[in-house]
Amino acid sequence: MRFFFLALIACVSASVHLENLFSDWAKEHNKKYSTNAEAIKRYGIFKTNLEWINKRNTELEHMQVGLNEFADMTQEEFAAIYLHPLNVTEYAKEIAEMATPQDDDNIKITGKCTTPVRNQGQCGSCWAFSAAGAAEGFLCVSGKEEANYQYVSPQELVDCTCSGCNGGWPYKGLSYYKSKGICYDGEYRYTARTGQCASSKCKHGGINGYTSTQDSGGGITKALSGNFVSICIDAGGLDFRFYKSGTFMPGVNCNHHSVNHAVLAVEASGNNYRVKNSWGASWGSSGYFTMPAGVNCLGVNAQASVYPH
Repeated sequence: MRFFFLALIACVSASVHLENLFSDWAKEHNKKYSTNAEAIKRYGIFKTNLEWINKRNTELEHMQVGLNEFADMTQEEFAAIYLHPLNVTEYAKEIAEMATPQDDDNIKITGKCTTPVRNQGQCGSCWAFSAAGAAEGFLCVSGKEEANYQYVSPQELVDCTCSGCNGGWPYKGLSYYKSKGICYDGEYRYTARTGQCASSKCKHGGINGYTSTQDSGGGITKALSGNFVSICIDAGGLDFRFYKSGTFMPGVNCNHHSVNHAVLAVEASGNNYRVKNSWGASWGSSGYFTMPAGVNCLGVNAQASVYPH
């Protein structure tokens, strides 16, 4: 009887601890639920995700996962908002017709021009942030106008090209900047929803076009010596959703093959890429993640990556 009583106390204590953890997490991420039923549902999902996170951290050697703002969502709910499978066949055809092949002699060696990590919110606009980030780097590196360290507006792309909050391709965003010029974010504010297009209202000098490169053969690594590179990956799976630190590893959690998310490679360091996401600084390692170079990790070689010229 005494053993049962002690076990019951431990169970109650663990339950209270978990409820307090959920409460603290909800406050940290400004989570508000409209009904008690919704709160109970989200608590159940949170508990399931936390159990998976704790188990997964005992299995991973080179990476850690952890709680973030997505911990009260099922994978299906998360994918419906943040992951949009894209037509790789269409992409390959248009890249072959429109992109400039990489020329190592034209890659400038420069320092960093990275703007702070942003949060796309509940809008499938990762592709627009990837393109805007690549343009920011190009404008900063080239010293064009007053562009140094300014946000380039992704909202103009969301409003004026591709499928807005329902997905798109970074290369189409770069094509838009080439033909229409760019707006800075202060001139065309991000709203996390598809709005009415105000094309070319700012008319700042844009880019000349975009160059294609591949992970294989060290193409992305070479490009990163003087550019930020828009890459498209498979961000499906809980390892990516709850990534906290470390590196994805071949044979462990690299082997994805579909394309559903666009991000921005900003640096090649050793045998790895440092990559900027658009899910806010509370995700991952202050908004970044690390992946190995040259091994088609996260399906990055499913199609060419691009950067402006």
